[in-house]
Formats: sequence, structure tokens, C-alpha cells
Amino acid sequence: LVCVGRLCPQKGQAQIPAAAAALRAEFPDLKVILIGDGESRAEIEAEIARLGVGDVVQITGWMENAKVREALKAARAFVLPTFAEGLPVVIMEALALGRPVISTYIAGIPELVDEGCGWIVPAGDGEALTGAMRAALTASPEKLAALGREGRKRIEDRHDVDKEAAKLAALFGR
Repeated sequence: LVCVGRLCPQKGQAQIPAAAAALRAEFPDLKVILIGDGESRAEIEAEIARLGVGDVVQITGWMENAKVREALKAARAFVLPTFAEGLPVVIMEALALGRPVISTYIAGIPELVDEGCGWIVPAGDGEALTGAMRAALTASPEKLAALGREGRKRIEDRHDVDKEAAKLAALFGR
């Protein structure tokens, strides 16, 4: 699983080590990669150490865009247990790459993410986050592919830059 974003309280990444700890016995090959850096890094690293999941949860720091895309493409799913967002571009990027998304019922996220393209949980609900991560880890390749196709379709239908530019041009042309 991959999480991309600034490491800060609002993004909720500090919940990920506990979820990984709860899943590690069931999924001995589990890897959760946090790509990014920020003011919560020390807190997240302390939680990783406290729970003994340093072999499971890795913080990479910032990465160049091509490497982020590679990490997302290699992941079973993208995870962002956020507390405060609008509609995160990183969710749109993950869906555009055909990756299912695990995120929260915050702001505009439910307009894009639901059971058709991923898993959506209440913000701050560690048990629900763990359950969604478990669902992503146990989903068949066919299910993951279907979720990924639906997510990509949603991005193409609702957030294509050419379609949106044409809509704006038509509005300004009136």
C-alpha cells in the first residue's frame, strides 16, 4: 500500500502504523510506503518504533514524480486516512493510474471514492481503516483491476483537463 502526501496531522498518516501492526501477522509480506515529509514525520517514526513495524512501514521522504508514479503503479491500493481536505489531487492521480483508493468521508472525497473504486471510512476510525486495508490486501487481482478501471473512468469522465477547459471556454465565451 502507498500513501503520498505531506506528513502532517490533517493527512492522518499517524494512524497507519497501528493499522499495519494489526495486519502484520495476517499479512507477513505487508509493506506500507509513506512518500512525503513534513512536521508529523517524527511522530510517525516514533509510532513505527513503538509498535515495532519498521520492517512494514517505510517513510521515503520526498520523491520525484516519476518514482511516485512507479510506486503507485506497483501498489495494490493508495491510502490517505485524511481528516481535512477538499478533493485531493493525489487521489485523482492514484485513480488515473488505475489504483483503488482507501480514504475518508471528508469534504469532496465521497463524490469520487466509494465502493466502486475503493474503500471509504470515517476519519479517525482506526478499526475501519484497518478493515479497508485488509480488504485491499485480500482482494483478488480481478477485483483490484475492476476497481482501478472504475476509478480511472471516473477521472476521465469528471476531471479530464481537455473536457474541463472546453467547459470553461464555453462559459467565458457567453
